[in-house]
Amino acid sequence: MSKIISLKRNSDFQRLYRKGKSVVRPTMVVYSATGKKGKIRLGITASKKIGGAVSRNRAKRRIRELFRIAKDGFISGKDVCIVARTAIISADAAKVKKDFDSAVAELGLKEN
Repeated sequence: MSKIISLKRNSDFQRLYRKGKSVVRPTMVVYSATGKKGKIRLGITASKKIGGAVSRNRAKRRIRELFRIAKDGFISGKDVCIVARTAIISADAAKVKKDFDSAVAELGLKEN
């Protein structure tokens, strides 16, 4: 896959929050549920608790890049929503990657 397909509708996010599995890490919360067949869709949220627009956008860029690098090994047909937490701003890249990888492994989103 070359392009990341984004979740855009509020109803998709609400479905993930209500019915999806979730994993909590210090820098992020990852929600996952079955989605459209053959596609992986990603939604990223960062609330104002994280900081101003610059901080929120930086957090979203970091998450988007982690997903872009790892997406080729993902199981298709999944919707994923990642909620940035305040610790993501001060955490180094290795910590964020470790949290992302462990959350993805716990949810079983990667192919073996």
